[in-house]
Amino acid sequence: MQASPTPYYGNVNPTLLAVVDPSAQRIAEFGCGAGALARAVRQRSTGQVHYVGIELMADELAKARDALDVAWVRNLDHVPVWADDPELSATLLPNSFDHVIFGDVLEHLYHPARVLEQAVACLRPGGSALVCIPNVQHWSVMAQLIRGHWPQEDAGLFDRTHIRWFTLNDMGQLLQQAGLVVEKVIPRVFKPENGQALLQALQPAALMLGVDPQQFVRRSLPLQYVLVGRKPGP
Repeated sequence: MQASPTPYYGNVNPTLLAVVDPSAQRIAEFGCGAGALARAVRQRSTGQVHYVGIELMADELAKARDALDVAWVRNLDHVPVWADDPELSATLLPNSFDHVIFGDVLEHLYHPARVLEQAVACLRPGGSALVCIPNVQHWSVMAQLIRGHWPQEDAGLFDRTHIRWFTLNDMGQLLQQAGLVVEKVIPRVFKPENGQALLQALQPAALMLGVDPQQFVRRSLPLQYVLVGRKPGP
């Protein structure tokens, strides 16, 4: 797959949109931004959707209200137990949602595992968490480290607001520890030709470390992964 990355608030991640079940009736999106994904989901929906949006940025959430049934401004790192928040607890009922969605959000949290575990509690049995997470194993990260530099940028892998970093293995563990069965892993690769020479040069180092060189290359090309984790049940 090859495409172009998109900004956080106003555009739709097409890979994430593609894994949303058009028949889903109840969806909670964490970090819903200006509501672009919610609008796209409604356009593809085969029925009525109850869509909850949780967003840190009040000005962006204000733009999303036409696409949301319920909207709350929250910094989830500041709400350790959702049951203690009357509005969240009344909205995010246990075992009631078909999807919970985190599109490029978990890496911005101090406590992503805690947040994801509570979101999973809101899923009905058989419901799924849809997450998109940047890949810190991307070749561009290696290139910068070899140069002895860690950029501070407004977006992307080197977004200065990132707090946690994940490889594909870390992402899988995060979902599994939250009680999910990982059913799909979809790499998002952009301009793979730019990293080929570096990855070719690093294959002997991977081999020296006991890592399959071909797997190393495969896992170093995606800028992001979209994962689908299902909550066990019928």
